[in-house]
Amino acid sequence: MNMASRRIVYGLALLAALAFQIFYDGYLAQFLLVCLLALPALSLLLSLPGLAGLRLALSPSSPQLAQGQEGQWRLTARSSLPLPVARLTLRLTFHNALTGATAAQRLQLAGLASGQTRPLPLEGDHCGALTCRVSRARALDFLGLFSLPIHRPDPAQALVLPQPVPLEELPGLEPLLAQTGMGPGSAPDEEDEELRDYRPGDPIRAIHWKLSSKYDALVVRERALCGRPQVALSFDLFGPPARLDRVLARLWTASRFLAGRGLAHEICWTAPDGQPRREVVDGQGQLLSCMARILSQPAPAARPQPSAPLPHSPGLSRLHITAGEEDAP
Repeated sequence: MNMASRRIVYGLALLAALAFQIFYDGYLAQFLLVCLLALPALSLLLSLPGLAGLRLALSPSSPQLAQGQEGQWRLTARSSLPLPVARLTLRLTFHNALTGATAAQRLQLAGLASGQTRPLPLEGDHCGALTCRVSRARALDFLGLFSLPIHRPDPAQALVLPQPVPLEELPGLEPLLAQTGMGPGSAPDEEDEELRDYRPGDPIRAIHWKLSSKYDALVVRERALCGRPQVALSFDLFGPPARLDRVLARLWTASRFLAGRGLAHEICWTAPDGQPRREVVDGQGQLLSCMARILSQPAPAARPQPSAPLPHSPGLSRLHITAGEEDAP
């Protein structure tokens, strides 16, 4: 029952009590009328302590999740007094920056106390940077007759990353590695290697176990930047959500594979405004940052007209990622 319906019901009850007072001049009728007149004020007064210093906070259960993985938005209440809020009415807006999809949901909560968290579903059906925003927030008294505005929380964001695809769906990777001298059976040149401390995301096979045991700390062996072969991955950022998911899944798989082998590479694409973009990836952390920038820009429905050729360093072996062999250039 919404607030308008509650007000109508209260008005009818008040009219009935008034009619009872007119036709029956007794103590019971007077007592009933006074109680009905005082009930809204009493309800409001009892609701105000729960609203003292009330602050809401939105956060995702995880800042990144894979496409199709179940996630949650978390709504947490903080207030000055440990008393529950009678009722909350919220209007939530969900937006996918990549696909442009927007959805709205009306939410009603009752008895939310300070420190409590209510989970909300997070839809990760398609890749993109998701934003959950509270566009309207109001608190109701216990009877639901009065509505008071409350502080709206800051928006929450989460990344829906692509699901990796089998390497067999990227037949161009092996020839690409062969051109760089990193194909199957190739071994790094010891003279081109450098040692550094282990960083999260480094492949296990890159750990120099002998030196790690000597220094009592994990040491990673990698090719020096000057001698490391590099490649360029390019892709087209346009089309419906299903096509975007497919292209990004193949790009994500290829880039993770190259980064896992210690092969620095460039990712090139044409932005929606037609401007060329280029990002250098030299590890899992840089790959995640690059993917966050890609997922945070709106993808047009049609292929954008480039204002300049895709920028990639001369001499690099290049692999163009498409949605599949059927639309390869």
